[in-house]
Amino acid sequence: MFVIPEIFLAICAIVILFITPFLKKNSYLIISYLSLFVIFLSQFLILKDIFYSEVIFNGFFVVDSFGSFLKSLILIGAGLIFYFYLTVNNPKSLKRPEFAIILLISIVGMLLMISSNDLLSLFMSMELQSLSLYILVSFSRDDFTSSEAGVKYFIIGSLSTCIFLFGTSLVYGLVGSTSFNEISVFMSDLYSTPTMLIVGLIFILVSLSLKISAAPFHMWTPDVYQGAPSIITTLLSTLPKIAAFGVLIRLLVYPFGEIIVDWGKILIILSISSMLIGSLGALRQTDLKRLMAYSTINHIGFILMGLIPGSEDGITSICIYLIFYTTMNLGIFLFILNMQRDQVSVTSIKDLSGLYRSQPLTAGCVSIILFSMAGIPPMAGFIGKLIILNIVIDNNLFFLAVIAVLTSVIAAFYYIRLIKSIFFDDPVDELDNISNDHSRYMLCGFALFNLTVVFYPQFFLNICASITLSLFAVK
Repeated sequence: MFVIPEIFLAICAIVILFITPFLKKNSYLIISYLSLFVIFLSQFLILKDIFYSEVIFNGFFVVDSFGSFLKSLILIGAGLIFYFYLTVNNPKSLKRPEFAIILLISIVGMLLMISSNDLLSLFMSMELQSLSLYILVSFSRDDFTSSEAGVKYFIIGSLSTCIFLFGTSLVYGLVGSTSFNEISVFMSDLYSTPTMLIVGLIFILVSLSLKISAAPFHMWTPDVYQGAPSIITTLLSTLPKIAAFGVLIRLLVYPFGEIIVDWGKILIILSISSMLIGSLGALRQTDLKRLMAYSTINHIGFILMGLIPGSEDGITSICIYLIFYTTMNLGIFLFILNMQRDQVSVTSIKDLSGLYRSQPLTAGCVSIILFSMAGIPPMAGFIGKLIILNIVIDNNLFFLAVIAVLTSVIAAFYYIRLIKSIFFDDPVDELDNISNDHSRYMLCGFALFNLTVVFYPQFFLNICASITLSLFAVK
C-alpha cells in the first residue's frame, strides 16, 4: 500500500518505454504529456497516505510524513520541469521521447532515496538516480559542452559511489548491519564512539557532499551546470538536492543521532566553506548558469546550518528553506530557458543589459526573484534565512551566524549587479520577447509567491513542524 507511488512510477516508466516504438509523429510530445499525467497521479497517491507511518520491506524502506512531504515537493518540481519542457522552445536534440522516460526513472530513484532505511537500499536508490542523470546531462549529443559535462559528472558520480561504499563497509564491519535501526541500537549501547565508525561516517558524508555540491566538494558544479542543457540544469539545481538532503537528515538524525557532536563539527566546516566559496566564486562569473551554480553552493551552506543542531526546529527550518529555494531556482531557470536571441539560447550576463526597456514585466518578475535569493526583506528568501539564523543563534553558534550574514551581504552584491544590469545598463542586443503566455504567467506566479510569503510564514512553519514530528517519533 505504502510503496504504491514508487511502484506506480516505475511501472508507468516501463510501460511508456515499451509503447514508444509504436508512436510515430510527435512521439516526444505524447510521451511527455503521459509522463506529466503519471507524475500528477503519483502526487495524489503520496498525499493520500501522507499521515501514515510504517517500516516496510523488512526495514529497507520507511514511509512517514517527513518523507511524503519531500516526495511531494520533488513531484511538484518534476511536474513544473516537465511543463517547462513542453512549453519552452527546446533544442531539437532534446525533442526525443527517451528524455521523459529517463527523467521519470531518475525521479523514482529520488523518491526511493528519501524512504531508504538501510545503507544498501540507499546505495541502490542513489545509483538509479545517478545513472539517469548521467545520461540526461549529456543528452545533447551534437553539443560538445554537454558531452563534456556528462563525462565530468559521471567521473565525479563514480568517485562519490566508491567513497560511499567504502564508508558503508566500515560501518558494516563495526556494527554488523547496514540497517538504520540496527545502527541506532548499536550507537545507543556505546559508551564511547569507535574511531573507525566516525571515519566511516565521514566517508558517507563526503559522498553525500559531492551529491549536494557542498564545498570543497563542489568542483563539478559550475562546469556541469554550464555545459548541460538548460532544462537539465534546472533539474540538477533543485530535485536531486531535495532528495540528498532528505537522506542526510534521516541518516544523521536517526542512526547517528547519538554522536551529534562528532558529525556536527564536520557539517560546520562544510557549511562555512560552502557559504564562502559560493558567495566569492560567483563574483567573477560572466555566465548566468555558472553564477547560479555558485549561488546553489551558497544556499547549500545555509541549509547545512539548519542540520548542525540536529533538533526538530533545525529540521523544520530546512524544510521551509527547501520550499523557498526550490521556487526561487525554478523561477530563475524558467527565465534562463526563455533567454533567446533570434531563437538561439544565450546565457551570458551581459545579455540581460537593458531588459527592462523591452520587457518591463519580465524584468520586474526576475528582479523580485533575485531579491528573494539575495535574502532582501520581505521576500521568501529572507524569511528562510531568518528562520535558520534564529536556530543557529539559539544553539549559541554565534560565529556561524556572523559568517552567514557576511556571506549573504557578498551574495547580495552579485544579485544586485544583475538587477542593475537589467534596469540601468544600455542594451547590447535585445533578447527575444517571451512569446509564450504560459511562461509569462508562471514567471509572474513565482515572483508573486516570493513577494507574498511574508504575509503567511506561519502557514509554512506549522506544516513543516508537523511533518518533522514523524521523523523524530522513531528516535
